[in-house]
Amino acid sequence: MEEVFKELFQGISEKELKEIKDLFTPVHFLKGTPLIKEGELGDEVYILSKGSVVVIKKGQILAELKSGDIIGEMSPLEKKPRSATVVAIENVELFETSKDSFFNLLKTKPMLAVALLKTLSGRIRKIDERIVDRELQEERLATLGKLGATIVHDLKSPLSAIKGYTSLLKEDVKDPKLKNYIRTIEDSLNFIFNFIEDILEFGRDKTSLNIQKFNISWFFNDIVEMFRGSIDSEKIELLVNVPPELYSHFDPFKMKRVFLNLLKNSSEAITDAGKIEMGATEAREGIKFYIRDNGKGIPENIIDRIFDPFFTYGKSGSGLGMTVVKKVVEDHNGKIEVESKEGKGTTYNIFIRNLES
Repeated sequence: MEEVFKELFQGISEKELKEIKDLFTPVHFLKGTPLIKEGELGDEVYILSKGSVVVIKKGQILAELKSGDIIGEMSPLEKKPRSATVVAIENVELFETSKDSFFNLLKTKPMLAVALLKTLSGRIRKIDERIVDRELQEERLATLGKLGATIVHDLKSPLSAIKGYTSLLKEDVKDPKLKNYIRTIEDSLNFIFNFIEDILEFGRDKTSLNIQKFNISWFFNDIVEMFRGSIDSEKIELLVNVPPELYSHFDPFKMKRVFLNLLKNSSEAITDAGKIEMGATEAREGIKFYIRDNGKGIPENIIDRIFDPFFTYGKSGSGLGMTVVKKVVEDHNGKIEVESKEGKGTTYNIFIRNLES
């Protein structure tokens, strides 16, 4: 405990150290527990003793805090709601005090405030550098998407010709061995076409949306027809649960890509036999879609990374599929949430606001 306070309040005396220690009470939070929630008012100020937490704003991780970091001091200082959410990423131990006790100490001991400001300014500078690095990375990825879109667009015509002639060959060839070769070529072409579409979508902005009013039951029937050919129907049961008169406004081409990518992930997660259920219900100011499977689930240590560009965890893929899913949903002013447990399955929940065409 003493080491934590000495690191935070550099140069303090033993007497001042005791005064600080007397203000704080040890508390514990389990992994996954939010210490602070964005938008809430709060009086608690914490000093992290053991473990790690992440600072999250608008769904993006801004920083990871470790032993010796102070948490929650800005809200009571500015008398405003919390500006970000702080979540424990492992079991953590902290020292807690109230805002009044903490700031009264700093007022009566100006040198403690100076020592604290020196430490915090250095840490804020490091956080700012990480944010800048991340913004540069996102800018580079956006540039890569636009460059890739320019290049791959010209590949679609010759690849389409190859795909067409391959389909003709499949009808004429009788030899089983040659048919397997042709099937392999088709699978490879499908992978390339999906990769191309992912790159093209990655480089587009939301102005490319073509919003239309759709009956969701009809929309799902089209998706099921497109998807059934890629799964073993005896192995995987595909269920649809949608009220027949449910409508929503969205871009049908882009949203088909979302559901086909998610269905692919769910089917690859089913190793033996299983089922996938997709459905939709009315939600506040929009529609809630879901895809649920009883497959192997997503490991807990990677679930927060599945939307990262070029991160793969399934059998195959470009590493852009889930990034595109999140991008398209957010382009519709929506959000996607993932619930998963290893050995039990995964549920993807998508919330889309009703957008007028």
